[in-house]
Amino acid sequence: MSDFPFDGLPGAAYGPASSRRHRAALVVEGTGRARLIDETGVTLSTGEARREARIAGGPSRVVFRDGWQFESPDHGALDAVLGPACGDWLVKAEDWHPRLVAVVAGCLLGVWLIWRYGLDLLVAAAMAMTPPTLVSAIDRGNLAAMDGTLAEATSLPADRQAEIRAIFADLVAAAPPPPYGAYRLELRDIPRLGPNALALPGGTVVMTDDFAETFSGDDIIAAVLGHEIAHVAERHSLQQIYRALSIYVLVALIAGDVGPILEDVLLEGNVLMSLAYSRHHESEADAVGVEIAAQAGYDPAALIAFFEALQDLAGPQGPAWRSTYPIFADRAGAVEELLSGRD
Repeated sequence: MSDFPFDGLPGAAYGPASSRRHRAALVVEGTGRARLIDETGVTLSTGEARREARIAGGPSRVVFRDGWQFESPDHGALDAVLGPACGDWLVKAEDWHPRLVAVVAGCLLGVWLIWRYGLDLLVAAAMAMTPPTLVSAIDRGNLAAMDGTLAEATSLPADRQAEIRAIFADLVAAAPPPPYGAYRLELRDIPRLGPNALALPGGTVVMTDDFAETFSGDDIIAAVLGHEIAHVAERHSLQQIYRALSIYVLVALIAGDVGPILEDVLLEGNVLMSLAYSRHHESEADAVGVEIAAQAGYDPAALIAFFEALQDLAGPQGPAWRSTYPIFADRAGAVEELLSGRD
């Protein structure tokens, strides 16, 4: 029971543009009309009064035309005399209720759906809008950076270079059309990479001198170059670039500014996701590369011998999920199974 000396709903009043608090009571005089009196009985304001939207955890507020405001924590009493405030449904929705469990579950499901399908849609849209000139510029920039830091001009004899280029030409003739320009082979001496080959998104394939010297058989060279051409044909490099960017774009769209802690979490999660997609791309390139080598007239089974040789060079490998490449033994087994299905 209130100790306020007058009838009405007790609460606090504030004058126009003032933060001074007055003990006051609200007396409703009709539909949408009220009178505000202080504890001495003086009328502070009278006339049309309207309720403002309530914030969860805060008092209900009534505003008069002349700027006086009345606040009361008794929301139910104000509802009874002036009707519910505009936006009360939002306050009720924010109150704790078992339905919040369903809301949280729905949000988590939405995040999973965005991660599972939204990224792929963003990547597909970005790749569809990427002009060939941009991809060619990526190739030129990466090759120039490589030449400026790691690579030297090839030291392979001219006749050996010609043999490798002839193999590459055979593969290009059997390969799917390049998505962003012509396939191009670059031979480089890159001691820090060892026996290696790599593909850039615009169609450039780089093979190191160490590779040509370590694996001299034409069939192995054809199988590996076919694998790299497959990366280009399937646009794997560009997918990896856009997928890494899309994760940040999606999180920024949902959460706004990405702070340093969330950025670290995203970085670690993105690394694990990229490893999984890299392994998928490698397996896909193995399958497509085998077909290219076979169509070009080379023995695709040489890829099995190549993986077995890599296994001997690398020694025991850790869990597959920690690597961008599937385990060599698994890749050799997958190629063997693929070739047995072709027979």
